[in-house]
Amino acid sequence: MQAPTVSVVTVTFNSKEYIRACLGSVAENDSRVISIEHIVVDNGSRDGSAALVRSEFPRAIVIENPVNRGFTAANNQGQALARGRYVVFLNPDTVVPRGTFQTMADTMDRHADLGVLAPRLVDEHGRWSLDMGHRSPTAWTVINSFMLINRLSHDVFPGVLRTKDVRGLEDCDWACGACLMVRQEVAKAFPWREFGSGDDMDYCLQIKEAGWRVAVTGDAEITHFAGRSWKVARPATLVGTASNVARYLAQRHGRMHAVVGIVGMRLGLRARSVVHRLLYHLTHDPERLYKANKTRQFLAHDDFSVFRKVKRPTPTSYPD
Repeated sequence: MQAPTVSVVTVTFNSKEYIRACLGSVAENDSRVISIEHIVVDNGSRDGSAALVRSEFPRAIVIENPVNRGFTAANNQGQALARGRYVVFLNPDTVVPRGTFQTMADTMDRHADLGVLAPRLVDEHGRWSLDMGHRSPTAWTVINSFMLINRLSHDVFPGVLRTKDVRGLEDCDWACGACLMVRQEVAKAFPWREFGSGDDMDYCLQIKEAGWRVAVTGDAEITHFAGRSWKVARPATLVGTASNVARYLAQRHGRMHAVVGIVGMRLGLRARSVVHRLLYHLTHDPERLYKANKTRQFLAHDDFSVFRKVKRPTPTSYPD
C-alpha cells in the first residue's frame, strides 16, 4: 500500500461536539495531489466520540484507550502508526479549509530545513488568534507578555505570544499545538514529552534547539474554536500554565532569571485581574468576570515552589 502524503493525528476526549466537523474538513483535503490518512486516538471518552468516528468515518484509524492517558502519550501513540511524509498533530476543535494541507506540504517541500510548520489560526468569527506562539520564555519575553509591554511593539518588545497577525512565512521559537505539521523524520526523533500545560511549546523548542526551523505561515489557515475546553477547565489546569512557565525559567535560565520573570508575571496578572473586575462592575459583561476569575486562578499557585521541590509534570488532558 502506498504511503500517504500526510498523516493526521487527532487526540479526542469527550469531543463529540466538534469531532464530526474536524474529520469532515480533513477528508475534504484528500485529493489526487495529496493523500491523507487520519489517525484518531480517543482518551477514554464517555460521550461516544470514538463510536461516531468509526460509524461516520470508516477510513479513519481509531485507537481507543480505556483511560485518559494524557495528550502527549496519545500523540505519541498516533505518531507511531503514521506513515505519511508529514505528520500533522491536529486538535479536534478545528476546521481545516480545503487545500490547507497541500499549501503546508508544498511549503515544507520548498524548505528542507523546516522541522515544524503551523498555519495561521482564526476563531469562528474569522479573527486571527494571539495563540499562535512566538518566542521562548525568558525573563524578558515573560515580562513583556504578562505586563502587555509587547503590545507597544511586536519586534522591539517580543513576548511569548504574538501581538500581530502573520503574513507569509515567519520563523518563531514555538507554535500553537492546535495544528502542527512535522517532518516524519523529525516526528520520529522527537516524541512529545510530559510537560504539563504548554506541551506544544516544549515540543517545538526541543526541535528548534536541535537545529530545525520552526515557523508559522500566513498562506495556510485553519479555524480553531479556542477556549471551548479552557472555559470549563479545572483550576489546576489553568494554574499549570503559569507554574510551568516558572518551572521552565528555573530549569533553563537559573534561579535569578526565574525570580525576575516570576515577579513580572505575577505583577502583570495582578494588574489584569483588577482591570477585568473593574470593567465587569462598569459593564456587567460576564466575559470580564470570567477573565478576572481565571487570572485569580493563575495567581493562586505559589510559582516560587519551583525552587523548593522538583515535581513531575502532570500530563495535559482535556477537562471533563
